[in-house]
Amino acid sequence: MIVTVSKGQQITIPSRYRKDLNLRIGSKVELVKRRSEIIIKPIGEDLGKLFEQAKKLKPKYRLTARQMDELVENEILGQ
Repeated sequence: MIVTVSKGQQITIPSRYRKDLNLRIGSKVELVKRRSEIIIKPIGEDLGKLFEQAKKLKPKYRLTARQMDELVENEILGQ
């Protein structure tokens, strides 16, 4: 099926595909670029629920992204 990129740089997923994949307003999808293709993959509700639960978790330690990277590097390098 051919669709057109709109003025706002958007595309519309045809209703046939939305219904087949149970996509609704607010559904999450993953975009994957492979060479000259863009693949749209629905993210299942279970994964969506997992992300919502993860947002509610409080970290045991308050580390910056840099500190976490350093810990991982040290673990990998055995320092």
